Order: sequence, then C-alpha cells, then structure tokens
Amino acid sequence: MTSLYPRILRRETHRSRSVAVSVALALFILVAAYVGLECGLAAFGAGPLLVSPAAAIDWLGSKEIIVYVAAGVAAVLGIALLLLAILPGRRARHAVPNERMAVVVDDGVLAGALARDARRVADVAPDRVHADVSKRRARIVITPTSGVPVDAPAAQAIADGLLTTLAPRPSVRARVVVSTRGTVGA
Repeated sequence: MTSLYPRILRRETHRSRSVAVSVALALFILVAAYVGLECGLAAFGAGPLLVSPAAAIDWLGSKEIIVYVAAGVAAVLGIALLLLAILPGRRARHAVPNERMAVVVDDGVLAGALARDARRVADVAPDRVHADVSKRRARIVITPTSGVPVDAPAAQAIADGLLTTLAPRPSVRARVVVSTRGTVGA
C-alpha cells in the first residue's frame, strides 16, 4: 500500500472543516474591518459610518442586558467552534483494507450486506430484516414470521463472518436481535 492511501482514506472517512473555518474567518474579518473603519474615521475627525466608537461604548454601558446577551451569544458560538475543532467529524463510512487500492464502504452499504446475509440465513422476507451500522457497532433486527423460529446464532455467525472477511476500520461488532413480535404472513 502506498503512503498516499492512508491520507485518501482519512479524507474520505472524516468531514472537512474548511467551510466552517472560512465562514468564521469571514465574519471575524468583516466585524474587525468595520470596527477598524469606525475607529479610523473617529481618529481623523470624520463623521461615523453608522455609529461612532464613543457613542457605541456609552450606549452599551447603559444597556447591561445587551452586553450580557452578546456575551452569551459569543460564548455559545465559541463553544460550537471549539467542539467543531475538537470532535473528529467522522462520516458514516468505513475503510476496508486492500493491497491495491484505497477502499471506502458507506455504512448503509455495510448494513445492507449484513441485512441480506442475515435474511438469507433466517429465511424471512427482505422487509423483515433491518440493520444499522455505527462507528463500532452493527445492529441487525430480525422480525420473524409468527410461529416460525429464527436461528439467531446462525445469523450472528454469518454477520460475524462477513465482518471478519471485510475487516472494516474502525472494527465493527455485530449484534443480532430477534424481535419478540412476529408478523403474520410468509
């Protein structure tokens, strides 16, 4: 595997933060440019564009509630940007090892494969098996036909076998759940 593949896999399995950073920087630049323009106009003795810095400070000093609300909004925005920077930003995808190329599998495709194999082993209709895949877990729910038993250990074994064969990264553990409510019909 070339050294380029891990980089490609990382880019495909994690969300980019460039849009959020660009929007935050653009807003910061606009606010800083406006404040700088107003301060420059006040320094040269020209009239304000919207409000002079001295008038704005006097007005904000008399309106404490507005200062508190602005501080709260700034704090929430700061926490949101901090979380955006710290959290991993993972997409619903898993990397699958391959010697010749970088392979990325969407979680929905992985869930579909697990549901298909579990349905085949449980011998139920396609709409009676539902699978969800998250970062480290896969949950397969089988709704049996009333009165017809489902071989849950066989479905678990086939799901574990598929996940062992694919070896998605990060690794996924499957759990097969047989619904206690059955449905009428074939």
